[in-house]
Amino acid sequence: MKLPPVLLDTAQDHVPLAQRSLFWVDLSGQLTAQDVAQRQDSLPWAVRSPKHRLLINPQAVLWVRFDAWVKDTSAHWEVELTQSGIDLISLYEQRADGSWQAQHAGDSIPVRDWASPDRYPVFALDTRADTPVTYWVRIQHTRVPFSGELFVHRHSHLREQRMTQQFLLGAYFGMALLLTVVAVVNALVFREVSFAAYAIYTSVLGLALAASLGVGGQFLWPHSARWNGMAEFVLLPLVAVVGLLFVRHVVQAQRIGRWLDRLSLTLAGVLMVLTAWDLLRPSSVTLQAITTAGALTMVLVYAMLWTAWRTGERWVHWIALGILPVLMAGTLPILRNLGLMSSGFLSQYGMVIAAAIEAPLLIYGLLQRSSMQHEAQTRANELALTEPLTGLTNRHNGMLRLHDSLVRAQRYRHSMGLLLIDLDNHAWFEQEHGREVADRALVLTGSLLRSVARDVDTAARVDNRSFTLLMEGPVRAAQVVAAATSIVAGGLRPSDQLPVGATLRFKVVLALLPAEGQDLQQDAQAHLNWLRNSLDELRKNKRKSIQTLNF
Repeated sequence: MKLPPVLLDTAQDHVPLAQRSLFWVDLSGQLTAQDVAQRQDSLPWAVRSPKHRLLINPQAVLWVRFDAWVKDTSAHWEVELTQSGIDLISLYEQRADGSWQAQHAGDSIPVRDWASPDRYPVFALDTRADTPVTYWVRIQHTRVPFSGELFVHRHSHLREQRMTQQFLLGAYFGMALLLTVVAVVNALVFREVSFAAYAIYTSVLGLALAASLGVGGQFLWPHSARWNGMAEFVLLPLVAVVGLLFVRHVVQAQRIGRWLDRLSLTLAGVLMVLTAWDLLRPSSVTLQAITTAGALTMVLVYAMLWTAWRTGERWVHWIALGILPVLMAGTLPILRNLGLMSSGFLSQYGMVIAAAIEAPLLIYGLLQRSSMQHEAQTRANELALTEPLTGLTNRHNGMLRLHDSLVRAQRYRHSMGLLLIDLDNHAWFEQEHGREVADRALVLTGSLLRSVARDVDTAARVDNRSFTLLMEGPVRAAQVVAAATSIVAGGLRPSDQLPVGATLRFKVVLALLPAEGQDLQQDAQAHLNWLRNSLDELRKNKRKSIQTLNF
């Protein structure tokens, strides 16, 4: 069987070799290019169709034959295999003098030693224009079905294509690196394990994508043929392991389902064992076992995300939306390994597109999660200092600040103000309108005291219905009286939060401290008792709302 030659002229920049090339499998793998050329008329060649898939046995070799006739001698032409991870691919041609020229590429040799070091195997075609040239492509590829497409490109067109691809891939890897650094910084500053887990997951995913796209062999490990050959088979299962453990940690699998937590740990361990087994004794059986375990991992991640989604927490939605594209794209290598999908744009770039969508969504979801957790921790810490209902300083902390202020006032010989405020109609609110309205009145009181207090002042709740306002010195008597007047007047203003016609009625006792003539020293409780005794007397006077003690 013979096909017409591929004409390479100025009318085209690239030509697919599907339907323009023939293939045959040498089951023994022993024939050379010269042997195949001599027997070509007797071999059962078949036309290689688009999306052609073929599982090659370990001993077998795939041969692809095509003829090319260069009509445009002003350009250099190259043949490209658009698939990385090929064990070994060689291009043979017989020169005019009868000698054979060979070009080699593939994972069995370092990328620096390829005929043309690149992401994918690329070979230069002969520049002869007087006659068609027959080319023989020898491919060794085991375990994973071979479905790579062959193209003939004008050199300038291929370089432009590579620059575009490298720019887009560089944008992704740059973004991934930046977000990894951000995650590491957050992990160190806030001591957040979730950000550390994200950094590990993103790093392993980036390395796996670099290996599967040929970027790793081209730039990261161009001198290591052994690692270039095994990188994809090691890193892709590790992505499944770290991704599974990352989701388990972030969604707190123990909280949403113990069986999910135990199953995730078990499956992660199984994947690690299978990866080690495949690394030591690679075979089709180990690859299929890893593929099956990877598919189960994806199902388990779906289950954890769905269970966590039902909790209704907003940050979980962002995490799930981020991981979902990668889960969907993760089915592509599984389908490829099972021989259900051919190599193409989607299988090559689906994961990197999904990862580019995932990265910012995950970091945003983690920031939302961290913000909520820190907010809860801040509230918990503030409970030790503040009173839960009103948000004011609690009694214990208020007494400590009063003591410190007394020490400063005596040391620097200045006056400070202390007001004891009583919500005189609190009992009426509770009796007539219930506990809820009475508590609402206390909350409004706290809000009023915060509005009156200066930045340096301290408003505290000291018992069920009484509050203090500590005015840091130096202050004058007129300032303390003005604050007391503002509190009483503010309480009398109508509020939509209170029953119609009801207002807050306060009794306020105020003093300048340290008090002359009172042997109270620096005893905060003694000063408070002094004001409380006067407050008890003031409560008996229905007409008076403010009582000054020492001015």
